[in-house]
Amino acid sequence: MKQLPGRSRPAWIQKLISFGVLIIVTVWMVTLLPVLLVVGLIAALLLIPVLKQIRVEMDQLERQQRGDPVAPRDVTPWHRRAWNRWHRR
Repeated sequence: MKQLPGRSRPAWIQKLISFGVLIIVTVWMVTLLPVLLVVGLIAALLLIPVLKQIRVEMDQLERQQRGDPVAPRDVTPWHRRAWNRWHRR
């Protein structure tokens, strides 16, 4: 690509600008990386109960396909189960 006629920036200013951009990007990445790691950890922890539920449902589906009798399911709401556990102690 040809340079258009006229004054161009001196080389030291170009290097200074690129160094400044490098510093800004480095600081931004160092700041952003821990936040992304914490968000990923929280998301992974929140997925544990979901994956357990999926495993239970897959096991039930396999048992149904084999023709095993369906086990009775506890439909007590979570708050009632917590209340009952708390009062058992």
